[in-house]
Amino acid sequence: MSIEFAPKMREGRLVYVLIPLLILNLALISLQIEDPAGTILFKKAVFFASAPFFNLSAGVSRGANYLWRNYVWLYGARQENLQLKEALQQLSLRERALTQAQEENTRLRRLLDMRIALPYRGIAAHVVGRAPNYLSNLLYVDRGSSSGIVVDSPALSGDGVVGRVILTSPHNSQIQLITNADASIGVMVERTRSPGVLRGSGNDLLSLNYISNTEPIEAGDVVVSSGLDGIYPKGLSVGRIVESYKGKTVFRVIQVAPHADMMRIEEVLILPGPSKRE
Repeated sequence: MSIEFAPKMREGRLVYVLIPLLILNLALISLQIEDPAGTILFKKAVFFASAPFFNLSAGVSRGANYLWRNYVWLYGARQENLQLKEALQQLSLRERALTQAQEENTRLRRLLDMRIALPYRGIAAHVVGRAPNYLSNLLYVDRGSSSGIVVDSPALSGDGVVGRVILTSPHNSQIQLITNADASIGVMVERTRSPGVLRGSGNDLLSLNYISNTEPIEAGDVVVSSGLDGIYPKGLSVGRIVESYKGKTVFRVIQVAPHADMMRIEEVLILPGPSKRE
């Protein structure tokens, strides 16, 4: 009984060893089996098994790339764009300031040239204010009686006569422009030497009065101060005639455009008043 049992035990152990070997052999053989398209079935199975992981990895990569381009990179681009805009605004402001400084330098140079040409020592002043519209044709400047300015001191720009001082304080003066409806100035037509009185109208144009219909006054003629009013020195540029025709009375109807741009005056040269001229 014991003799027969031993061989059976050995046969059972042999079976347990052979079966795994057989399975391993079949597996190794299956690795070499090809489908009709020539693809090894094992590789194909591995590919199918790993495909979801590849898709997941690609999705994560695309998501990270999208997040970078549409948030992180875009945020950086926005910050850079804001910085570039700020730099552009600063450059624009600097260019504007430089342009204004050049324009102011040009205006002051013209005032200086005028001051040199005049026989009087003028005082340069900056315009610091204007009267409201219903009181237009009045300017305020930053020089006053402490600088030697008195009432009736003439004010000029680089283009011509602006007006006269009508009020002063120690550090400011009020100037009545020649376009003011209450303003008047003794003038003459430069070409014909015809004298007259130029009056403001409250508008852009001035009215030249008391010029005879017989005078050959034409549009384009230059009008200068005559000095007969006792305020403005003789020979200062005032304006140019834009319209002239015979009136219904003995005097011509003449309209004059001032040389100085009254709405854009920023600096003036104030001459000594009549009582202070040499």
